[in-house]
Amino acid sequence: MVKNWFIFNSKNEILLKNNEIPVSENPPLECQKGNNIFELDDNCSGFLSEENAPQGFEFIGLRKSYDILNKEIHYKAGKFSELVNFDATIRFCSICGGKMEYSSPISKKCNNCGKEIWPRINPAVIVLIYKGKDEILLSKGYGFRGTFYGLTAGFLETGESLEECIKREVKEETNLNIKNIKYFASQPWPYPNQEMIGFFAEYESGEIKIQEEELSDCKWFKRGELPVIPTKISMARMLIDYWIDNRDKF
Repeated sequence: MVKNWFIFNSKNEILLKNNEIPVSENPPLECQKGNNIFELDDNCSGFLSEENAPQGFEFIGLRKSYDILNKEIHYKAGKFSELVNFDATIRFCSICGGKMEYSSPISKKCNNCGKEIWPRINPAVIVLIYKGKDEILLSKGYGFRGTFYGLTAGFLETGESLEECIKREVKEETNLNIKNIKYFASQPWPYPNQEMIGFFAEYESGEIKIQEEELSDCKWFKRGELPVIPTKISMARMLIDYWIDNRDKF
């Protein structure tokens, strides 16, 4: 049967041929010994390989492949990458050291103590902060090589709600207080194993004072005078685009 082959190397790079997922009856590379071959459906399989790309093929970063693959295929590639990473890194039980074996297509169970686990997903929040109708807060990460400005983001900590996480991250990184937090959307972010959860929030009070360990710059930008912003792959860009196109909702 002809299949789409989602093949990754240890760098989380995906194998492409002529900028597309390889399609054939048999995979162009062998699965790494001891690893699993995953099936999302009858037409798609994925696995980890330790072989080099054969002639006419190339490994490319998963995130970079967003600009090459169509959205549906890239979404599947992201899911495969998380399953491949889970398979390669979870071999023994963290409780008793027993061998972990598959108990379902997406979970493993210890053959000694019975502890069962699933691929870990790390939730992260990202927020667009607006002031009035025509200003948003944009920042640049410390040491970041790119030229674009993005939004405030951070990982959820134990024992806090998403809203509490947003307020904490904004306060820590910018010294600002926010209000009227509203959920926008979420997206898988397999770079690796994350879920981005997007929000809008209104500026309440405070003067910008950046956390220098995290940011190199942070300022208010007016509508129509925005700097270079993130690419369309990101939740940051989705939030910014929505703000640009829906002035009457802010």
